[in-house]
Amino acid sequence: MILKTLRLMKTPISSVFGYRHLLEEFIGREIKGRFIGSVAGIFWTLIHPIVNIVVYYFIFSMVMRIQVKIEETGTDSFFVFFLSGFFPWLMFAESLSKSVGVLIENANLITKVVFPVELLPVGVVLSGAIINGVGMYFFLLYLIIIGYAHLTWLYLPLLILTQLFFISGICYLLAALCVFIRDMREILGIILMVWFYATPIIYPASMIPEFLRPVIAINPMSMFVELYRNILLIHRFSWMEFGLVGSFSAMSYIFGAWFFMRAKPAFGDVL
Repeated sequence: MILKTLRLMKTPISSVFGYRHLLEEFIGREIKGRFIGSVAGIFWTLIHPIVNIVVYYFIFSMVMRIQVKIEETGTDSFFVFFLSGFFPWLMFAESLSKSVGVLIENANLITKVVFPVELLPVGVVLSGAIINGVGMYFFLLYLIIIGYAHLTWLYLPLLILTQLFFISGICYLLAALCVFIRDMREILGIILMVWFYATPIIYPASMIPEFLRPVIAINPMSMFVELYRNILLIHRFSWMEFGLVGSFSAMSYIFGAWFFMRAKPAFGDVL
């Protein structure tokens, strides 16, 4: 039983490496599919992040002029504080939103062709990381220009990889559930809205009422956002904090991959 469970969890990773060329096709199709028929095409991956950054800069730095304490957040610019948590959230939320219907949208492919279905959620996660990574890249350039570059940034790839495992586990779970529960799209929209405001992205953690802090503290995305800010702005990296988010990522991937692979034989019948 244990060996069978381990094989189920190992299969998605094996498929990623064994069918990497097919995965590249899925990722390319996912990215191109978002902009097909548009005049600017793939350049929207550059336009969207730049426009977002300009809009948020105008709102938070010139209109609302919200203040944050440099002692707490590592910056006195709310614009910088906000974006350092917003881009990791975008990568998370967009991947979940796309994954929830990825199997239904590819029902004809799944029922007519024999291929590793587990590549579809991974393709959604990686394409989301690439698209939102463009915005993150421009944000990092901006931080370099204003003097935030630091050696702690070398931990960023490790943190991003860990977050991708966390996202992948949830995406596997959602993709499988949506095959049997078609209301998952609407349910997820509500969950993401609540989850966003339960994560200290548009407010510092010090603003959270005392009685709610234990609840917010166990929110995995709160931990990820704080780690990003610690690395980018405060220039501090804690292996203990990283170990905690790593544990959440491992649990997310293990359960999500196991559930997906257990449900996989039934996809053809339901779809």
